[in-house]
Formats: sequence, structure tokens, C-alpha cells
Amino acid sequence: METVLIKCPHCKEQMQAPTGRESILCMFCGEKIDLRETDVIQPDVETDLKKPAGKAKDAGKCYENLNFVLEHAGAACRDYSAKVRAFRKDSYHELFERYKEENYAFYTAIKLVLDNAPEDAESFDGICHQIAGGFIRAQEAELEQVKKKNEKFTVQMDKNMFMAVYVLPSVKEIGGTRADELAEAICKEWGKSFKDSNIIASDYDSIVKGFKRKLCYVTTAVCQNLNKGEDCEELRLIKEFRDGYLSATKEGQALIGEYYDIAPTLVKRIAKDAEAEAKYIWLWDHYLAPCVAFIRAGAQEECKETYCEMMEELRKEYMPVRKK
Repeated sequence: METVLIKCPHCKEQMQAPTGRESILCMFCGEKIDLRETDVIQPDVETDLKKPAGKAKDAGKCYENLNFVLEHAGAACRDYSAKVRAFRKDSYHELFERYKEENYAFYTAIKLVLDNAPEDAESFDGICHQIAGGFIRAQEAELEQVKKKNEKFTVQMDKNMFMAVYVLPSVKEIGGTRADELAEAICKEWGKSFKDSNIIASDYDSIVKGFKRKLCYVTTAVCQNLNKGEDCEELRLIKEFRDGYLSATKEGQALIGEYYDIAPTLVKRIAKDAEAEAKYIWLWDHYLAPCVAFIRAGAQEECKETYCEMMEELRKEYMPVRKK
């Protein structure tokens, strides 16, 4: 992302701003800056964002920006539910880039914290703990307002996914060992604070590659919710069927490609269903158990037809085509 050097018209601090944007929030005072009316400073002005090698760390800059990060951690998670619902293979790149632009000042402040943080491990661990706590406190406050168990579960799942596909990849894009350490610290603290919410710190490229990996989203979700686990025999058999029988033909490869385009969205929407638990049991009894039986009997074509029927029914129920 190309940037220019500007001075905040409110607090007079200098910072980098992305080109092509109309406005950003100041990373120091939090006020909105209209970039169309803000003069660009000539690039020969030295700033902390472009420090020459060997320049001493600025502890004051570290903790000044840390305060900004803690104050705005909640704002960096605004509209999380809408962003999660829009998350799909063909939309992720645009969504992620837009999210980074909207929160440019926030993640630049995190970069300044990491660049100027003390070298000793204890102090740096404390800073990571504080930043993780900033994210957690903002989410805990919202979860406390949700009383119904099913709704609380849905909100938590949305928050987990938002952290995994927007926040953590943005942290890792800062680059360097310290950014990776911060991302891991956030995951660790998140898992301690929220039951059954073990998120993983992946970068953007890994998530994009995940769309291309052969993951059994629907079957995995059903098996997990029936306490069968991710390594159960049934899931292994269906994965082998996919990698062997389906992958051997162009028609099968097309079905796999279509499946991975819609399956993540289906899984999220099933999880939000008020009767999600009953739906998982129904899917197992009516489709997945018969698929496993067909595979064991060597009836591969029957398995394919049954699985396609399940996906079509789920598509109609959870991803209906809207009439114009």
C-alpha cells in the first residue's frame, strides 16, 4: 500500500497515510482527518515510521501508541458480524484490504509499539498481554449483553472468526518476529478468556490457500458437534472418497470446487440456526451416515448422489436465491 507523510490538523503529530483514501483516524488523538484537505509533507522529513537502521528505541513513543491501541481496540472490531457474513472465497481479498485501510492508523500504532518496545522479554510480554486484553475487554462487554445461550454462541463464533480472518492477519502483516509473537499472545489470551474459542494466528496468504485446501467443512462441523472428533473414521472415509473417487474426474473436480466456494458460508449459517444441534443430527442420519455406508459397500456413485442432494438442500435452506 502506497503512503504519504502528513501532519494531523488536530494534534499536529506526523504520520503516514495511505494514498487513495478520503479520510483516516489519527493514530495519536483519534480525531478524523480529511485527507483531501490535508497537506502532504515532503518525503525528506525524517519520521519514526521510516527510522534509519540503528536508531535508538523511543520508549515514550512505544507507550504513547500503546495507549492509543488500547483505547481503539474495540473500534478495530466494529461491524464484525457483517464482515464475517460477507467472508467468502471471492470476496475475501477486497474485504481484507478494505478492513486494513479502515484501520490503518490502528495497525500503524501497533507497529510503532512493536518497533519501540523494550528489548527484554518480560516487558515485551507485558505489552502483548495488554494489547490482547484490549481486544478481549471490548468483546466481553458486548457478550455480557447477550442473554440467550444460542445467541451468545453465535456471537462468540462470529467474534472468533473475525479475529482469525481480519485482526490476526492484519497483525502478522506488520512483519517480523515481534508481530508473530503478538499474534500468538492474542490467541493464547483469547482462548483463556472465552470457552471453546481456540483461534489460530494465520496470515492472509495461508487463509487464501485454505480455500484451496481439501477441507471437509460440513462433514467436519457435523462430526464435531456429535462429539465424533476431527479424526473419526467417518470423516476419514469421506475425505478419502473426495480425494480419490471425486478428484479422478473433471465432473468430480468441478463439484469439489463448487463445494469449497459455498461450504464455509453454509457452516456459519447452520451454526447460527436456533435448532443447530437438531440440524446436525438430521444431517448425520439422513445424509452422512448413508454416505459412509455407501463408501464401505463400494457404492461410490450412490455416495456422490447422496452428498450432492445434501448440499443442494442446504443451499436452498441457507443460501436461497433472492428474486429480483
